[in-house]
Amino acid sequence: MSEKGIKRFDELNIARLSLISVQERIPPDYRDWSVELEDGDRRYKVTCQAMPEYGVPHGIDTDISAALVNLYIDQGAPADGSVTCTPYQLLQMAGLDTSGRYYAALDESLRRLLTTNYFIAEGWRDHPRKRWTNVNFRYIDRLEFSSGEAERLDASSILKITLPQEIARSVRSGYIKPLDLSFMQTLRRPPTRALYRLLDSQRRDPENPERVAMTYQVGLMEWAEACKIVTDRPSMAQRTLDAAHEELIEKGFLKSVEYLGRGKKKLLHYTFGEAFIPPDPLLVQNLAAIGITHTRALQLVREHSEAVVEDTLLRYQGIVSGGYKPRSRPAFFVDLLKNPEKYQLPEGVLLPLEGPQKGQQVRKQGERAERGLEAPSRASQEEETSDTDAALHALPRDAQVEEVMRTLTFLLRNDLKVPELDTLRLALDEGLEDPLDVKAWVLRGISGGQKAAMIRDLRARLSLTPAPQ
Repeated sequence: MSEKGIKRFDELNIARLSLISVQERIPPDYRDWSVELEDGDRRYKVTCQAMPEYGVPHGIDTDISAALVNLYIDQGAPADGSVTCTPYQLLQMAGLDTSGRYYAALDESLRRLLTTNYFIAEGWRDHPRKRWTNVNFRYIDRLEFSSGEAERLDASSILKITLPQEIARSVRSGYIKPLDLSFMQTLRRPPTRALYRLLDSQRRDPENPERVAMTYQVGLMEWAEACKIVTDRPSMAQRTLDAAHEELIEKGFLKSVEYLGRGKKKLLHYTFGEAFIPPDPLLVQNLAAIGITHTRALQLVREHSEAVVEDTLLRYQGIVSGGYKPRSRPAFFVDLLKNPEKYQLPEGVLLPLEGPQKGQQVRKQGERAERGLEAPSRASQEEETSDTDAALHALPRDAQVEEVMRTLTFLLRNDLKVPELDTLRLALDEGLEDPLDVKAWVLRGISGGQKAAMIRDLRARLSLTPAPQ
């Protein structure tokens, strides 16, 4: 499946609490902050304590933190909270440039997220139990990586990152919301991306996340505090926010931003763009596949609701799979949406299974990972091989290595330690092994039910352990 066809999510607690400053740069002595905020009748407090050499999380940390949650979900949301990947994968998921300077920025970001402590009082939602709780954690609980020089990660490193159980449990329980990561990555500056992520979460009812508001009002200085903007001057807070507001209005996420009142009592009133509820990006893509334009898709979702459009798409697929050939696919879909009683499913045709609720989906992924069922079946491997090998052969060797390592780190993350994965990467980088041959060999071993023997042979092949006599 292409990257655009994969659902992306945000964990709702960390998105709403704004644990990362929207500022691109912070003062040298900005090492801690503490805010007390109101949400209706509930008051909560969030405290952040960072190491002096790194300062509080800010800038690209919002991109890296969002990417980590999605890599965790992609890898089956394992119970231990771990994510195994390459720096290239992490930067790519975050929508950041994969050139040399960003590896140094990623190194610093990960260390900042590893060493910063958060204390949250009555502000962390334990959604399955319908209650607010107190928690304290670091955004990254454990960081392990292979490195070349100076103990810093580089393009060939292997990363194993463990999220804290508070975040991992919340993701597995389904306390997540859709995140339009592709839209977020079109925003030019980290502060705009951070404000987009925060606003998109604040417009949702934390106790009923499916409810999405079209307006949001908040005190300017309270909002500056929530965004971790270091100032006690309303004019400075407004100036800091306005650049992000301008881009979000330009992109259509915001319809308008109004300032009401004066001085420290000034209010901010946000009106969201009607096109940005937003629907699930995967739904929009599936509608595009039958000829529905992006603008028309947004209009249909606004008029009929996302759930009804999704249900109609399932019925459309069932009718077409039964042999019906409409003269115009978009026109037929719209008619089916508006007049569902006119059409019946052909006898014997079953609707495609509707996707599980987000929480159930993530929980099932986690259960499969815990049972060791994350490996693809033989049929899916053969399909993947036929679809992707031709494209892989056409890539430059360094790109082949990246794509093969993406697959192998996922398949072997529970079987090989970080130094062993690093040795595998080195063998591919130095041309000691052909990446496509190794990938095919690993997939054959897994699909043939010989994973343990394949791992043993792989260790011997890479001289990780002495070869058996």
